Amino acid sequence: MATITLRGTKWQVKIRRKDQPTLSATFATEAAARRWVEEHERVDSGPTVGDLFRKYIKYPLPDKRTAEWDRRTLQRFLRREKKLCMIPAGQLSKTHLAEWRDRRITQVLSSTVSRELDAISSVYRLALAEWDIGLDANPVKGFRRPKLPLPREVRLMAGDDERLIEKAIEFNREIAPAIILAIETAMRQGEIAKLRWEHIDVEARTAFLPMTKNGTPRKVPLSTRAIEALTWCPPPHRGRVFKLTQSAMQHAFRQVREQCGLGNLHFHDLRHEAASRLFEKGLNVMEVATITGHKNLKHLQRYTHLRAEDLARKLG
Repeated sequence: MATITLRGTKWQVKIRRKDQPTLSATFATEAAARRWVEEHERVDSGPTVGDLFRKYIKYPLPDKRTAEWDRRTLQRFLRREKKLCMIPAGQLSKTHLAEWRDRRITQVLSSTVSRELDAISSVYRLALAEWDIGLDANPVKGFRRPKLPLPREVRLMAGDDERLIEKAIEFNREIAPAIILAIETAMRQGEIAKLRWEHIDVEARTAFLPMTKNGTPRKVPLSTRAIEALTWCPPPHRGRVFKLTQSAMQHAFRQVREQCGLGNLHFHDLRHEAASRLFEKGLNVMEVATITGHKNLKHLQRYTHLRAEDLARKLG
């Protein structure tokens, strides 16, 4: 237990510890005295949450695909969440997490909050498994996550494809085939941006993705329209298919959508559009999941938005 007392013009500090000698020191200011108390109490109570974050940044969870995102998230915590980072790691509770969650949810999307909780959980999993620092449990386990937003139901209307492609051709020679590939194959923007010519088999009409978001490779079938779109890409046809970086591709798409009056359309919506069209073509669930790479069929359901009007015509 610490006491801070003003003695004349100096601040005297005493920290009494059970079964240990009392620590004492004198400081010119109260602020300096309190900093000294905080530092010693932190040492006495073991590593803080921030200490765990710093160690994870140096030694992330092996083979974790989101490790880089986790590191950036933890660096942000260290810069902006100083109060949370000063809590002794073994004392971080669901109450602390709830206070942080309820404040954070007013700043960012609930999906972002959930991913940030995943980053904290990764730190504790590694600490429990390998660091031997006296932790008993992962405080994120069993913690109530914010409710995810309803899936976006943005579909392209008749003529939207043509307008997007027309404006894309005018804006940038590469963004037009990228848009077509997204609509035809349900590939993610990052997967399209990383496509390489040596992984495309024109004869078999497939594109091989050596590594995807879920950590496994995937071979994607290419429609006739997708193959044609690839021929629009400027030569030489070796190395990366698209010379645009992913961020440049995102910027170009935003410009094109604005010119088309489709400001509510995100590039990722094209993946939703593609999944819906695959079902509308008559493919079954397993066939669509093979193309999109979804391992969880519930997640695939969130990506699929079938038009009630089209279903009504099928009913007769």
